[in-house]
Amino acid sequence: MATEMAQPDAEGIDGVRMTWNAWPRTKVESSKCVIPIATSIHLIRPHTDLPTLSYPPLKCKTCSSVLNPFARVDFQALIWICPFCFQRNHFPHHYSGINETNVPAELYPQFTTIQYTLPNPGPNPTQNPNPVDFSISPIYLFVLDTCMLEEELEFAKSALKRAIGMLPDNAMVGFISYGTQVQVHELGFSDMSKVYVFRGSKELSKDHVLDQLGLGSSVGGRRAGPGPIGAPSIGVTRFLLPASECEYTLNSVRFNLAIIY
Repeated sequence: MATEMAQPDAEGIDGVRMTWNAWPRTKVESSKCVIPIATSIHLIRPHTDLPTLSYPPLKCKTCSSVLNPFARVDFQALIWICPFCFQRNHFPHHYSGINETNVPAELYPQFTTIQYTLPNPGPNPTQNPNPVDFSISPIYLFVLDTCMLEEELEFAKSALKRAIGMLPDNAMVGFISYGTQVQVHELGFSDMSKVYVFRGSKELSKDHVLDQLGLGSSVGGRRAGPGPIGAPSIGVTRFLLPASECEYTLNSVRFNLAIIY
């Protein structure tokens, strides 16, 4: 009992809360879970002791996940194995000095959450002087369940406004609401409120949803080609707005939200 009490609170460190602290190992165990497996992540939770690294994160070449304490490392071959997709990745040259007793900060067991301070690239004079660089802009997609009491919905609206106010100005914001129907809000369409509605009683394939949103390959070439890793295509930007510009649009969306059972 004393050992358990001495352990740091993962929820307090990482801002993560799970319905189950032990992950089922088989499909049979998963099917016996009365409460579905789910995770709530507080992305912008303030943390006074959060370690900061002044160099770029090392990403998996297949899934773009970042090097972390849960990765398996072969110090002899200078290879790390992604815990998500099991891709074997080579460490770059500037990691050549690492070993079992000299590990980078990303592999410290207590550093399950860290932040990176990246250099801000100077503007390209041949481009738009105020571009939105999606390769470095974080994207926050807010998903709101409207099946609640009226007082709770008003509280959720206020919490949404406060959360957006805490985001950096270059962050991109998207919004989805759902009740008996799922509503995908096109925030980038400033002339009028534009919403794509999907019935909750109908099962839809991913390709069908993409086509309805104008992002599928069958929509007359409107879907843009792949860009930098982690960057959205041009079509997706219709659903996103910079946090510094979305206050009026989201205020209008919040005002028109209604309880939908």
